[in-house]
Amino acid sequence: MMKRIMNIRVAAVALAASALIAAPAAADPVKGALAQLETQLGSNTRLVVTVGHRDSRDFRYHGRHGRALNQWGQSPAEVRRLRRDALQQCRAEINRTAWRIGFRDVDIDDDRRIRQIGPYGFEIRYDEVEFEGRRREFERDVTCIVRRGNVTRLEGIPQPGHARRGYTYTPQPPARPLRNGRYGS
Repeated sequence: MMKRIMNIRVAAVALAASALIAAPAAADPVKGALAQLETQLGSNTRLVVTVGHRDSRDFRYHGRHGRALNQWGQSPAEVRRLRRDALQQCRAEINRTAWRIGFRDVDIDDDRRIRQIGPYGFEIRYDEVEFEGRRREFERDVTCIVRRGNVTRLEGIPQPGHARRGYTYTPQPPARPLRNGRYGS
């Protein structure tokens, strides 16, 4: 004797399987129409299966792998790469500037806030960067703006001898090569 096992989930899987087999035949790949099959399972339960063909031109809005792009048309992977490069440039510039001013060591923690301000620009705010000098240690919040891989503004580095004021550093653009390939001043 065979027991009958009827469950709503089993019925839903059976109907979905039949719908997935029949729906691609009903979809129109030329016009991009979608086939939609609906089945009433109970008094307040319905199963809807939608099958269709995605147009290749949709990639410009959702990237190659269907992920949404940001407002500048960049995929999440590209934004991660740009953020990582901006963080490296900013950390290097903070260390370089502090060394030039006369600090012996700089301790940059991972307390930071990053905001994208353009297609290739980021504003990075570090909380409590520790600058160690000969006699004193300073803790300051440092703001760094990176555009196209170059630090354009650096705020918050303390000046030696001035405990309260922050130092604003605006780097000079790199020298352009002369016609013979050498760099001039």
